[in-house]
Amino acid sequence: MESAMDSLNQTNKVVVPETDVEAAENSESVSQTSDRGSNSTSDFSRSKTSGDRDALIEIARKEERNVRMIRLITIAAVFICATSVSLLVYYFATGADFQEFEIEYNLLVREIHNLVVWEVQYNYALVQQLCGTITSKSLMSNQIFPNVTLPDFEITGGFVDGMGGIMMALFAPLIPQSQEDAWEEYSVLHQDWLNRSGFLKVESPFHVDPLHGTIQDHEHDRRLETLSLNSQNSKELEIMPEQTIPTKIWKWDGDEKVSVEATSDHDYYAPLWQSSPHYSDTVNVDLFSDPHIRKLYSTMTNSGEMKLSPGYEIGNLFDWMFDPSEKSKKEEPHAFIMEQVHVDFGQGKEAGGFVLALTSFRNLFTRLLPEGTEGIYAVITGTLACERNMTFLLRGEAVDFLGYEDLHELELEHHRRSIQMEIYETVPDDLCLHELNLYPSKAYIDSYKTNGAVVYTSIVVLAFVVTAIFFLVYERLVTKRENTKNAALKVVSSIFPSNVQEKVLKGAADGDAINTERESVIASFYPATTVLFADIEGFTAWSSTREPAQVFRLLECVYGAFDEIARRRKIFKVETVGDCYVAVCGMPQSRKDHAVAMIRFAKDCLTRMESLSQDLEVSLGPDTAELGFRVGIHSGPVTGGVLRGQNSRFQLFGDTMNMAARMESTGVKNRIQVSSATAKLLVKAGKERWLEKREGKVDVKGKGTLETYFIKGVIGQEAHESKDATVDTNFSSAGDSDQPECTAKVLDYKNDSISIKTGRLVNWNTDVLSRRIIAILKNEVALLDHGMVETVELNPIAIQQLHRFVEIIASMYNDNPFHSFSHASHVTLSIEKMLSRVEKTNEFASGYANNICKDPLAQFAAVLAALIHDCDHFGVGNATLVQERNPIALFYEGKSPAENHSLSLGWELLMEPEYSELVKCICGTDKKEVDRLKDLLTKAVLATDVFDKELNKERDEKWRTVFGMDNGNSLTAKQAEQLDKLKATIVMEHLIQASDVVHTMQHWHIYIKWNEHFFEEMTMAYRNGRIHNNPTEFWYQGEIGFFNHYIIPLAKKLKECKVFGVSCDEFLDYAEANLKEWELKGQQIVNDFSTKYSHSVLERCNSMESASKGRTR
Repeated sequence: MESAMDSLNQTNKVVVPETDVEAAENSESVSQTSDRGSNSTSDFSRSKTSGDRDALIEIARKEERNVRMIRLITIAAVFICATSVSLLVYYFATGADFQEFEIEYNLLVREIHNLVVWEVQYNYALVQQLCGTITSKSLMSNQIFPNVTLPDFEITGGFVDGMGGIMMALFAPLIPQSQEDAWEEYSVLHQDWLNRSGFLKVESPFHVDPLHGTIQDHEHDRRLETLSLNSQNSKELEIMPEQTIPTKIWKWDGDEKVSVEATSDHDYYAPLWQSSPHYSDTVNVDLFSDPHIRKLYSTMTNSGEMKLSPGYEIGNLFDWMFDPSEKSKKEEPHAFIMEQVHVDFGQGKEAGGFVLALTSFRNLFTRLLPEGTEGIYAVITGTLACERNMTFLLRGEAVDFLGYEDLHELELEHHRRSIQMEIYETVPDDLCLHELNLYPSKAYIDSYKTNGAVVYTSIVVLAFVVTAIFFLVYERLVTKRENTKNAALKVVSSIFPSNVQEKVLKGAADGDAINTERESVIASFYPATTVLFADIEGFTAWSSTREPAQVFRLLECVYGAFDEIARRRKIFKVETVGDCYVAVCGMPQSRKDHAVAMIRFAKDCLTRMESLSQDLEVSLGPDTAELGFRVGIHSGPVTGGVLRGQNSRFQLFGDTMNMAARMESTGVKNRIQVSSATAKLLVKAGKERWLEKREGKVDVKGKGTLETYFIKGVIGQEAHESKDATVDTNFSSAGDSDQPECTAKVLDYKNDSISIKTGRLVNWNTDVLSRRIIAILKNEVALLDHGMVETVELNPIAIQQLHRFVEIIASMYNDNPFHSFSHASHVTLSIEKMLSRVEKTNEFASGYANNICKDPLAQFAAVLAALIHDCDHFGVGNATLVQERNPIALFYEGKSPAENHSLSLGWELLMEPEYSELVKCICGTDKKEVDRLKDLLTKAVLATDVFDKELNKERDEKWRTVFGMDNGNSLTAKQAEQLDKLKATIVMEHLIQASDVVHTMQHWHIYIKWNEHFFEEMTMAYRNGRIHNNPTEFWYQGEIGFFNHYIIPLAKKLKECKVFGVSCDEFLDYAEANLKEWELKGQQIVNDFSTKYSHSVLERCNSMESASKGRTR
């Protein structure tokens, strides 16, 4: 053990290269030469005559005077410049502060005005909506006014209160005095609506917050509508605490409740009947007993319009709404919004009651100003009917009520900005018409005054900057020269070993081109090295489905990580050829443990590859995590040197390189295969436990059959042995170039119901869809701003909802080999690639290509269709579902039942209230856009039904008709535009068609992979008796027919439309190549499939049947 450690320590000693010694010697030589030069100069100067010295001294003095003059001129110029700039800045800054205040203040006032008026009108709209709801529900339930009750008023009214600042919504029917007894009897018999509302409050303890508005979970509240139909819920309702109402119509007499008495002042009572939030003690109070409400009702009926009352301090009727700590808010101004409830929707519109909404003027101004904004006074004045003024102070999001008079700072009267708060068609004399007056506070104005010290400091800094510019010019030239030199050194150090870097630089400095002289050749022999070849398994097939940027991002991330490991392990990276990584250990400095160090390097690389591929799958898409390395290692001598000329580089030659390449090419994914030569070195180093002899011998080209070995425990083991790794400062393997971002930035949602791989695909799909939604938002903003938009951020709530939506969609997919969430993600990947090709080539394509690019909603619909198109797939085709008389097939009358079923599941999920913010980001608030999204989604999903002969015939006919039309001068501009829109629609349908079967138009390995999955799925259906023919019997010829009659014609259409760039030829070339390959190998492949799945499918079917029985139990 001691000898081994001594040997290892001896290996790790720092060796001073010969080049460093030579550099030191050269440095000493230069120093001596410099000294001799200095001495000779002294001798020369001593030989000069005294006259010459005087002349030289005079010249030096003259130059010094010139330098001083230039210095003085420079200082004077700097001083004059600084003074001028200071005066100009001071002059313009004094007026700029006030101008900035005026602009910002006017913008802020305009925004406040707009928001307040909108808030008032929005409250009006909410109240009108509630009135219409009461009328419509009374008609639907055949209730006759005034005996009208809405069992779910807590829900219906909940859409009003808690929104727009409304605190409470209540309904009061008009009761003739002659029907007082009948009403009182009716109200007692129908007071169970209170128990329903009470049940909601018990179920949701935080449901009611009347002071700040009701917080409603409307979908949960819908339980109230089913209480009468559900016996279990009825039992729950029966055990609720009984809520009783006053049995008589009553009013306040001071602080006491007294029964009303018939008077000749009015013919009707207006008992408070239903409210949200509810409170039983206030039911049947005669609202007409309050003179303010009575006056408001009179004004409303005379004008025929909804009205807003003046500001009042609310009385005892609403005392229950305030917590003890908030009793003071009762003294703040509140107002009523009143609107009639009509008996029907006829022309006469007889009034059956009215809705009264309680609101606080404070709520109009809450959260109007940005946080940190200083005070703005809001003074509400009005006509004589308004009785008194109200003043509020707005401080950021907070609002302070100051009192019932105009309390703004009088000296700022000239900054007043006013606007009417209500908009009425008629204005009676007794109507209170409010006017909003805004004034800035002194603090607000002072916030725009700049700090003088900062200004003067900036002026001084500016003067120094002007002075420094003259010196920076020179420094920049010197720096540029140094940067160029350093960049050249960095490039050289990244591709050449340390022992040849100096020779390469010297040759470049001397202008040395290709020189055949022996002494100029840069080459060395290294007798003891270990060479590694590492190739990405499946990279060719994987890269065929990606964009070039994605391919290079993978390679940069992976090889960048390998370079860092190589630097730490003192391994020299030779080169990368395609997706093959070549490295060597044992040069430029020799080391005895080169085989051990290379094995450790290979282990680290495989471990890093595993984590990187999983991380990158979130951004690079499906199957990225399936990538892995084949690693081959061989030990022996190599010759290394620089092949100069164009693109000079360092290369290794010899049989060791060939043998290492053979070890890689005959290796196994995610395993390290080593030759017997390397294995002997490992045994000699005491690492025999690392070796695992490979079963059978390997046929190596040019070498015959050889014994090789695998390295045990590649992932996660022997990590402790990395502690002996040190940094070699004598050479650089890959430089310090910036590495790309190799980790995905997505929200971390954990769901134990889905696998880790599915979780990565969920994150990737979320990222893809979010980018498409951002494109929609950018387009909307660009249309509003009449220009392009740099960045648009997606609402975090919408991102969460989108992730949850994709997660649920993933859980809807059945465990089918082919029609699975993995295949849906593969289709999504294809859609994304094809759309990106359209976006990159639209400037060269026809008009309909631009229509596709300019419609981000259609692009989003295509991607979403790819995601949901096989939701809850049954593992058999539509024809089988029809034959089995599946309920889904019967429901859709045999018309694309599987596709319609998936579409319905995805659309209904998206339309749930849980995803309201997401839908708002996609479609805004325009219902037409929602309908258009559904139409686009429907067309896209139904396009994936490739076996519906009628649909295919219809698509072919539309294609021939549209693309066969003359686009020349025979069409008007409008007709050409309509034709382009139709072409864009048809192309989008064919895009989703092609993406659904895109594996047939991709690399052979991808085609075989999904073909095998589909074969397995059909074999399962055959084993279960769901299809009658054994796939083995028809699969070979079926695929040939599928290519000839569907895939190749579809690929030719994609080429014909000329909007997918190079993909147009790519799809057709792959399809034709795959057909030829299938014709040659397909029969044997089918036989292999049949053998492979003859037993495994039966076992899987049995396990699925057992699981199904378990769920049934």
